[in-house]
Amino acid sequence: MRRPWQSLFLLLPALLLAWASCVVASKTVIDLVSTDPGFSILIKQLQRLRLIPFLNNRKTCTFFAPTNAAFSQWERDNPGKRIDRETLMYHILLDNVLTQSLKDSMLLETALVKDGYLGDNNEGQRVAVSKPSWRPGRINKILVGDAELLEKDWQADNGVVHVVNRLMAPPVDLVETMKKHPDLEFLYDIVHNAGLDDLLHKHQPFTVFAPSLDAFKKLNAIQIQYLRHEQGRQDLAVTFHHHIHRGAIYRQDILPGTSSVSTVEGQDLMVSLDDKLLVDNAEVEKVDILASNGVIHTVSRPLLPSALVWTAGKYLVGLNATRFADELRQQGMSHYIDDPDVSYTIFAPRDEVFAPGGGFGALGEPGEILRYHIVSGKKVLSDFKDGYLLETELFTEQLNGHAQRSKVSVKQERRRTTISLAGVEIKTEPVHVGKSLIYVLDRPLQLPLPLVKTIKQDEALSGFAQALSATGLGRRLSDAREVTVFAPNSAAWGDLGVVNDYLLFSGCVGGYADGLHYTADIKAGRTTLITSEGSELVVEKNGDVIHVGEGRLERSDQVGGLVITKDVLVESGVVHTVSSVALPPTLDITLYNILQGAGTHSFLKAFETSNITRILTNWEQDYTLFAPTDEAFQQAELEGALTDPEFVARLVRLHVIPGKVIRLEEDIRDDEASMLNNDARLSFRDIHRDGSVYGVRVKGARSRKEARVVAQGLAHPAWPDEDEGEGEGEGPLTTGMRRQGPESAADDDRVFSRDMKSAPRPGGVVYVIDRVLLPGDPDPLGAAWFWVSIVLLALLGTTALCGLTAMSIHALIQEIRQLEGYDAVPTTDEEAAVVGGDASEGRVPAQPAEANALAEPVLGNTSNGAERAHGNGNSANGHTAVAEDAQPDAEEPGTRALENTFAARSSLKTLSGFIAQTIVRKCGQQRYADSSLFANGGVDTGASAGTRGKGNSAGDDGDFWEDVGLTMMVKNQSVSAL
Repeated sequence: MRRPWQSLFLLLPALLLAWASCVVASKTVIDLVSTDPGFSILIKQLQRLRLIPFLNNRKTCTFFAPTNAAFSQWERDNPGKRIDRETLMYHILLDNVLTQSLKDSMLLETALVKDGYLGDNNEGQRVAVSKPSWRPGRINKILVGDAELLEKDWQADNGVVHVVNRLMAPPVDLVETMKKHPDLEFLYDIVHNAGLDDLLHKHQPFTVFAPSLDAFKKLNAIQIQYLRHEQGRQDLAVTFHHHIHRGAIYRQDILPGTSSVSTVEGQDLMVSLDDKLLVDNAEVEKVDILASNGVIHTVSRPLLPSALVWTAGKYLVGLNATRFADELRQQGMSHYIDDPDVSYTIFAPRDEVFAPGGGFGALGEPGEILRYHIVSGKKVLSDFKDGYLLETELFTEQLNGHAQRSKVSVKQERRRTTISLAGVEIKTEPVHVGKSLIYVLDRPLQLPLPLVKTIKQDEALSGFAQALSATGLGRRLSDAREVTVFAPNSAAWGDLGVVNDYLLFSGCVGGYADGLHYTADIKAGRTTLITSEGSELVVEKNGDVIHVGEGRLERSDQVGGLVITKDVLVESGVVHTVSSVALPPTLDITLYNILQGAGTHSFLKAFETSNITRILTNWEQDYTLFAPTDEAFQQAELEGALTDPEFVARLVRLHVIPGKVIRLEEDIRDDEASMLNNDARLSFRDIHRDGSVYGVRVKGARSRKEARVVAQGLAHPAWPDEDEGEGEGEGPLTTGMRRQGPESAADDDRVFSRDMKSAPRPGGVVYVIDRVLLPGDPDPLGAAWFWVSIVLLALLGTTALCGLTAMSIHALIQEIRQLEGYDAVPTTDEEAAVVGGDASEGRVPAQPAEANALAEPVLGNTSNGAERAHGNGNSANGHTAVAEDAQPDAEEPGTRALENTFAARSSLKTLSGFIAQTIVRKCGQQRYADSSLFANGGVDTGASAGTRGKGNSAGDDGDFWEDVGLTMMVKNQSVSAL
């Protein structure tokens, strides 16, 4: 039996141990921090928030105690804000955690519990531990939340104290967490603007696999723009919910391997952990971004659900072409853009090109315009070649159910390539979406205009537009469907010259080809098209070069004019601009028709008067006509002469060159015989030497002024049709062609047959000129001045010649008198005084020896004068005999002196003498003052009165003037020589 005192002795150690335990337990975590003045603010805040009993009553805890400096920093960061209970509770762990157990990325559950935020199990809010990587020279740091541990492992009886340098803020909800996190601001912006953030505000845990800012760059701008657009809100919600899992899954909860995680959207996510953590093959970049109601993990790309299908319609919204997409849906054509299995190329105008409240209705019928912007299949830029035609989805009645085309234009300017469609430039690269392709345009495409309107708006086709209006063909083209028009440009109509005037005058303008004949569809080589008139049109294609002309294929090696502008699209077909007018092969244009078109009515009337109109309608020979205008006939003042058939016939024939078609540009150096005769030839000249103006004139005409060619036109003989049946009296491959002209009424039954295989029939050409050609080609004004000038020059020359001759004669007479010693002839009074004086003295007047010597040769040595002397009767003979008897010795000295004079001047010319003789003869019967001297031979016999009386008789006149003329002739030879 044990004694009582022994039992008490045995209980003593136990009592001591219990007492010791009570003593140690009295040192709590509050005791540890309260003894340190650096935690005075902390103690006050714990007392204010009544958290001291909570800590003292804990058997285990971990307290991250902020220093006074930490509180001061918090107050600076949050001025005016008081610290709440949740903040300090977030610094308390319910278990003892020493630093040695802290690991990087560890999550610690705090004493802060929000009902339902992290589930129904009253889980506390998490705080993350991080240990920055150590480097030499750096002290190892431990961060809890964003607070650094300054002092570690202060152990109390009921827990552990770690001193931190700042207060740790409790996490906020997921929405606010995304808003504050720099990598999640873009996601927050999208979600918040779409009104999808209500879910993440709920008091229940979520795990968000959030794409970072860089992750969103994996989506293109079009997709992001669509998701942010109002029309993309539903898809955005689906996509966003695909990133959310109900419940908090922290990194430490994920086990290695692959597992599936449900989402709010409904489609599971595949999570795999090996070397990397992947979610639907997207790498998880950052883990455990803590929120009060869950956790966020950032991923490297958006996680797109299978429910999100990218279509052309969604891309159009993202490309800011929402109106185009809306119009398609309103017109019941959503299958073009909303069906992901179809393939189209879409040309979409941006929204800003439309006026507020406007749309495609302002441009025309909306359905047609929308279909014109869509092409079947994917057409990439490399498919676009200059002139390429795209078949649109617009099928119209005007094309008989065929698709309307849209023309591509490619221009290379320096280093820049410009691609346009229907005149609208494509400035952006194509956007691929599924099986479709989208091009964004700066303005809508314009539907092709009606055919006639297109022609009238084109200045290059003004001539064709005039022809359509004049002939009524425009009305037919307006109603035509599925047509191809080869439209000659204005230069082509100008090349026709007056043929164009005839076509407009007669309404003979060719038709158009039925069917659609785009240049790409025309086969290489030659193709025959049938026009609306039933004629044949030959199209010859050699590479990109296309010629179009009329007639049979056998006609020539190359047909028609060049296609200049190809594939001008119109509402009812296509128009090609060509460089020449294709006249129907059945069209017969004679020279008569051309003159009609030229309006040369006076020339036509002259043909009818001359009765040679057959050459105007005869195809058996070529003719070149130079047809004066009616104004030219008026200026020539030939109205009266045109009534004379013979004159008119000669005039007309002068204007016709038979047997040849004159090409002025080729035959400019030649002259050709007219129909009048071979001597009446016409010559041509290039007036400006540039081929712009040509002149024609009658060769050898007095006037050098030519008629100018103002217009021209080639005749066009009809071509036979080899498909016509054989008529009566006609052989195979022949056809009937009726003449046109004034004789057609009489020749209606005359049909000309021609073998198809023979050469083309001759035609002709008409040149319209501005002057009438005449053999003399008179020019009244020019001719008058010419002859006036000739007469004036002749008068001046004659006057000068007469003056020189008179001066020469006077000088000659003076010279003769000086040589022969003549004195001045005395007057009658002087002679009477001398005779009287001599008679009183009984003397006879002496005569100079030179006078005697000159008289006899002049009268005796001139044979013609001697003959006349003997023929004049006795009076003359008696006179000569008296002179010879009176001075028998005077002949020898005078004759010798005269011979010496003649010998000295033998080398003189006779021209001056002839002139002098002519002048003397023209002077009339007036004698010189000394004629009595030449008549009496200078001898006075004492019967001078009677002798002089005989010398003055009528019979002496001829001898005197003959002698004087001879003398003058001899003397003037010296003047001419001088």
